[in-house]
Amino acid sequence: MKKILLLALIVSLVTFCGQKENKTAASSEAAVNETSTNPISATYYLIRHAEKVRTNPTDPDPSLAIKGMLRAKRWAEYFEPFKIDNIYITKYIRTKQTISFVAQQKQLSPIVYIPNTLYSEAFLNKTNHKTTLIVGHSNTIPQLVNKLIGEEKFENMDDTDNATLFKVTIDGNSKKVETITVE
Repeated sequence: MKKILLLALIVSLVTFCGQKENKTAASSEAAVNETSTNPISATYYLIRHAEKVRTNPTDPDPSLAIKGMLRAKRWAEYFEPFKIDNIYITKYIRTKQTISFVAQQKQLSPIVYIPNTLYSEAFLNKTNHKTTLIVGHSNTIPQLVNKLIGEEKFENMDDTDNATLFKVTIDGNSKKVETITVE
């Protein structure tokens, strides 16, 4: 008798857990379908990391130079009046250092991303109705801007360009990009 009760209890638990997983999967699928049909309305600020140390050309992950740290402070001054909901950085120390003052100011923890996989429907849904700051590199930021606006408009940035800010505004089918120089 005890074995039958134990078996019934196990079957009930397995059945209950299975139903819960299915409900969760179904509700997650419904949430994705619901957000993917909602038009995107978001603002994206995209910048390249600040000036890096160039004393060792073989260093794949150099820190910011003093000039770069000063630029990082200027970025914090620039973004101070703006509401920022998310900050995305690559795995490199120079992107983290570039945005460290802004992250402190906004009390946000930057999210590490992989440049060639960031742009997706999931990313657009996650940033919908938000203002997002993205820090990357001379060869990744223009590519991401192009994906956000849906056209091949921008080439790679010059390796000495640390002052260009791309502001992409998406409101449904309307996609606008501004380039701003912040010295």
